[in-house]
Amino acid sequence: MIKIIRAVDSALTRIVNMALVTLFGVMMSLAFIQVFLRYFFNNSILWGDTATRTLVIWVGFLGAVIATGENKHFHIDVLTRFLKKRHETWFQSFSNLFAAVICFFLGQASVTFLGLDPETRTFLDIPIFIVELIIPAGFFLMMIRFVLRMAFNLIEIFQSGPPGQDMETR
Repeated sequence: MIKIIRAVDSALTRIVNMALVTLFGVMMSLAFIQVFLRYFFNNSILWGDTATRTLVIWVGFLGAVIATGENKHFHIDVLTRFLKKRHETWFQSFSNLFAAVICFFLGQASVTFLGLDPETRTFLDIPIFIVELIIPAGFFLMMIRFVLRMAFNLIEIFQSGPPGQDMETR
């Protein structure tokens, strides 16, 4: 079971990392080209600024997915500083479940948002829902990452021994 969870986590990490690096490179190149064209030729790519802003949103959501997978996302850990390791892991597991549920509802709401304006087009005649697709995709990918973190926490809890015994005393 843990091998399957690790394989899913690893595959998701590789895919998101490749997408992030690619989109970040495209975004930076496009921004550089825009500045270069404006500075030297007093001209620019008509859709360049809009595409760059869109890529910023995509890069931001993919970065959030990576941060979630590495447990480096924004979280409040005041209580965990006062808990024993075993209780801290239970608390983290519950926290990951709560965050996964929130991401699920945000993903659902953003899917509804996508359907509000299906006819609008953006730069290069791309439908707006394609540009906005990162919003539900990002939330659902973060939900998957939170569920995977919760699974890792639960595996750690159940492999650590009886409830009254901390890992440090084993």
